[in-house]
Amino acid sequence: MNRSIIFLLLIFLGGVTTSRALPQRLVITLDGISYRDMKALQDGVNDTNGWGVVFHRRAFTADEGYFPVSRMISTFPSTSDVAWTDIFGDRPQPGYQRTYFSVAANSEVFVNGLTSTIEHERQMDWQADSNFARSMGYIYSVHTFKYEMHKLVQEFWKVGSTNPVFYVYIRSSDDAQHMDRDILSMLTILDSDLQDLRARYKAQEGHDLQILLISDHGHNHAGRGERVQIRSFLEKAGYHMAQSINGPKDVVLPTSGIEDWIEIHNAPSETEILAEQLVRLEGADVIAARLSDQTNAFLVLNSKGEKAIIRWNAAQNTFQYSAKKGDPLGYLPVIETLSRKGQLEVNGFATADDWMNETMTNHYPLALQRIVRGLTSVTLNPATILVSLDNRYVNAGWLVNDASLLESCGSTHGALDDINSLGIILSNFVPTHDTPSDRVAGLFDNFPGLRAYRSEENGAEWVSKEEQATVRIPRDPFDWDYTSLPDDGLFLRVWSPDLAWSGNSPSLEATIEKISGPSDPSAGAQSLKPTMGHEIRVTFKEQVSFPTNCPYERVYAYPRNLRLEPQANYEISGWGEGEGRNVGRFEFDFRTDSHGRPVAY
Repeated sequence: MNRSIIFLLLIFLGGVTTSRALPQRLVITLDGISYRDMKALQDGVNDTNGWGVVFHRRAFTADEGYFPVSRMISTFPSTSDVAWTDIFGDRPQPGYQRTYFSVAANSEVFVNGLTSTIEHERQMDWQADSNFARSMGYIYSVHTFKYEMHKLVQEFWKVGSTNPVFYVYIRSSDDAQHMDRDILSMLTILDSDLQDLRARYKAQEGHDLQILLISDHGHNHAGRGERVQIRSFLEKAGYHMAQSINGPKDVVLPTSGIEDWIEIHNAPSETEILAEQLVRLEGADVIAARLSDQTNAFLVLNSKGEKAIIRWNAAQNTFQYSAKKGDPLGYLPVIETLSRKGQLEVNGFATADDWMNETMTNHYPLALQRIVRGLTSVTLNPATILVSLDNRYVNAGWLVNDASLLESCGSTHGALDDINSLGIILSNFVPTHDTPSDRVAGLFDNFPGLRAYRSEENGAEWVSKEEQATVRIPRDPFDWDYTSLPDDGLFLRVWSPDLAWSGNSPSLEATIEKISGPSDPSAGAQSLKPTMGHEIRVTFKEQVSFPTNCPYERVYAYPRNLRLEPQANYEISGWGEGEGRNVGRFEFDFRTDSHGRPVAY
């Protein structure tokens, strides 16, 4: 063969190899893996099979190159949406879960957790995004887990990106534990699959693949809990279950799934009174509430009637724990230790780091910081009261609770204690240490190379400067540029790869339609479909200019002359125009506030 041809062939093959360079690191975010389970597997645990034969299990061992697993201390409540958002430093979600109470709209907002996708999920290079696969996680958990592992490996080998990190989200590991499946067996499957992946990778690349496993919370493995009678309790105490707060006795209880915590939204003037009554709720363990008549003061009670006050100096990020009756968190010995070490100020405050170091292995780890953040910042609409339940009890709507009786139910999470709160950080390339959720990203360079999904998908949302300021780790250009927005403005943020095309019109066309619910529930199934009202055509012309030009994103000011009905539900759909066709189509639902303006969260 001609030498020139051989030379050109080698150049071509070299180019192919370079373009298909594999990532150096695989980050697997595993939903709901408990520290105690992973540590047990690393140490080795005996189990019994169906024939009564005892066998030994070990996985993710030092012989395989893994370092000892570390604790990942979750948010409070220890639930997926708020914990993952905190881990990745994203803008907080509107609620602790997909169904939430919006303060601005003064309304409970219902969102389907199976069919909706939030920020951290979209940032993954791969996740099971089909509604069918997500649903199967609650029915055939182990099969779904194996499917997710198969797809993980398949997508890893297919990737042709120059990004050195590949991010994956596995959700069936949480589903399986809710359904009482054998999580230790599933983790050994994961370990085996990763061994095969690493061996093939090393043979091809000449070096080991870096593996990082992170989970968002623990699981209590407490079996089927007794449903806490929170609604009847509140009604007997004179409160009214509602979807909005219009009087001092109105309370809103957003609930999704089966949980061992409760969020309560109520009139601020009732908070302390209501919290004091909740100590008599059967199943309550710890009650935490933000005191409305004091700055950054938080009430803590337990089922024994013990009482303490947490005070937070936001400027210094220091905390004070003042026991008023008993010791509801068991933190008085911690105060003695801090005092003995000279880490307690004269006024009783200590730094977040000092509290963290002394309470990491407490029954309620990092309770002061987690309670304060849970009632102020882990969501855009924090509750006025959070209740951590005894692990023998659960909070669930009647329909979900009754449906769960048809299937085994072995575990849940969300409470303040260590069993619920301790997830994992596990690596084969660097030792790790016990870390709270809001500091995990700092251990790994703030997770570089997360998928910039807005450059690949169509979408839109209402945004405000106040909301965008809550992003802790900026990634998109808008995460920096938002500072030039007016303080009190409302804006439509639109993204699409199509917007980068030349020849696109700078304006945006949209239609807004009012959504009304079933007007006559007795009319049959057809009445359950929402009805669409009169269509309003809107042109968004006032595009905001930023220092950094982002070709796939635009931000428009809310039209001054647009008037909508207050406290109403709407759907907006829009598109840009470019070269004779519509581009960047989007659609989403929203709710208006008491002035008829769309609510960003």
